[in-house]
Amino acid sequence: SSRPGFCARSLRSGAMASPQKPAASASYGDSADAMDELTSAGEGTEDEPDGSPGSAPEPRFDTLGFLLPPAGDELGDSTRAYDRWFEAKGARRLRRLELWRRRLPEPGDWGTLPKPRLKALLRKGLPAEHRKEVWWSILGGERRRQQSKTSYAQYAEAARRRSFDLKANEEIERDLQRTFPNHRRFRLEAGQSVLRSVLTAFAQHCPRVQYCQGLNFIAALFLIVMEDAERAFWSLVCAIETLGVERYYTEGMHLLRADMQAFSALLEKKCPKVARVFAATNADVTSMCSEWFITWFAKSMPTPTTLRVWDTLFFEGYKVLFRVAVGILKMVEPEILKCDCFEDIMEQSRDWPRLMVKHNELLKASFNGVPGLSRRDLLRTRDAALCTVEREDEERRRRRAEVKERMLRERLTDEVRVATGVAAATTHIGF
Repeated sequence: SSRPGFCARSLRSGAMASPQKPAASASYGDSADAMDELTSAGEGTEDEPDGSPGSAPEPRFDTLGFLLPPAGDELGDSTRAYDRWFEAKGARRLRRLELWRRRLPEPGDWGTLPKPRLKALLRKGLPAEHRKEVWWSILGGERRRQQSKTSYAQYAEAARRRSFDLKANEEIERDLQRTFPNHRRFRLEAGQSVLRSVLTAFAQHCPRVQYCQGLNFIAALFLIVMEDAERAFWSLVCAIETLGVERYYTEGMHLLRADMQAFSALLEKKCPKVARVFAATNADVTSMCSEWFITWFAKSMPTPTTLRVWDTLFFEGYKVLFRVAVGILKMVEPEILKCDCFEDIMEQSRDWPRLMVKHNELLKASFNGVPGLSRRDLLRTRDAALCTVEREDEERRRRRAEVKERMLRERLTDEVRVATGVAAATTHIGF
């Protein structure tokens, strides 16, 4: 029953870490220049060594911009082997998507495809060449941008003037260097500047949330895919609205806590052996899985796998978070069943999503391996859990109010007692 340390807002009430001194904020114009700078700085997937004798080898990055692990790294070698195996599938899926792309009545208007066809294409995974176009379309980014009375530039400008909560700004500054530090863009001040602008603009746009840890990884991944700060911002706005998860990030995190309860109930039905091990070892699902939900797996899983999940998430909705979470546990079920104590579960749980290199197999386990996941049943379970969470908070507030009232009465009683004693002593002396 511990709270997740990654999140600035605790799943229960509690103090936050001491904020660091915020760095200077970048303007919207600076952010646009910074995006150009970080893009040019990251050109090429593999930097060539300078060739000088004794020089350290230049860092090498994958096609997404993440630092490549050295040869001999077990997870890195596994990833490279899987990428080679998947190449033929990826090529076929690219040809299939481009065939349907040519049939669109308007370029990039993927929403005009029949829903079953679009759903099937998204579950197969989007080629990197077309991902930003398809996401922008299915999220309704252009429509949302045009309908807004306030532009991204105006939100960023207002945020630069610090017209939002200072604590939120301090939390953003603290998290910038923690966000994908092994990415060629975000390891540079230029990349951090763009991410700062997107996050502070969102804080200005959504005052109910402002900022919560987890949003930094989501915004950063949108920047990686969209390669444009304005589109990344509107994609973030649209995704949170489409998924209906704003209350994951508001004070009290009511919806996240409710979804953790709903996920525990789902686990008992869809993965009962794992649920029994968790119950026997007193392993807390919230501690293990809340990070998965609050970052939409962006911090937990290999990025190519996260992108496959997001391909389906933005079209099929928040239910995908539950499917994929169950899918992960199904894939590691043999390892979980070997655990016989709380410590083993909690230690190994950090690695479960990180090892999900085989994205195709995870998607199969999440969709084909989790049949009969009704949105209606999930909503019913979620609503019941949300009522429980809100009652718990109300009871907690009531108890706090009672304690404060009792302490106040006791203090007043003590003050009266002291005053009475002083008065009696004064009367006695005067007598």
